[in-house]
Amino acid sequence: MSRRTAVSDWLAQSHDQPRQAHAEWAERGIAVLPTGGVFGAVRIPESLVRAAVESADNDHVGYVLADRLNGPVIHDGRGRNYYALLRPEDRLAWDTTAPGVEYLPPRTHLGVPAAGLCEYTTVTPVYWAVPVIRPSYCDLASLALLVRIGAARLAEARPGAAAAAALVGRTGMPPLTADQADGHPR
Repeated sequence: MSRRTAVSDWLAQSHDQPRQAHAEWAERGIAVLPTGGVFGAVRIPESLVRAAVESADNDHVGYVLADRLNGPVIHDGRGRNYYALLRPEDRLAWDTTAPGVEYLPPRTHLGVPAAGLCEYTTVTPVYWAVPVIRPSYCDLASLALLVRIGAARLAEARPGAAAAAALVGRTGMPPLTADQADGHPR
């Protein structure tokens, strides 16, 4: 049995009818599989991932994610999201929040590319940014760190963030919020 077949069989186990998953991969290059059985998934906006790895080049992003997360990651180039595959039980330990980031609830249907589909094209915009070469999962702590770094970099890039940082640097105190400026201590 080839490595690709073993991976496909492993992923197909999440489907009520594994043969249907194989048929979808053969016909369209993508199968719709439910999360929560064989794997869980965290949806991460493309902008956050690119901020975290400081690159907009899909190949470079894939290399960095492979190095940092040590597990399979799907990229949906149409929806502009990445999906990191995790152990189903990792959802119980997931406590990282950031705008647009979500641990998909069990039984959420996710488009999963065929095992060998590792390149973006207009015909196949959903592909493995980090290929799945054996049954494996991303490291939960590393993924949480990546999300926190990306969220912090995006927050720094927002208008006004530089001015607020400069004010903190000059006064040693953060700027007052509108609620605090009314003279009532909080």
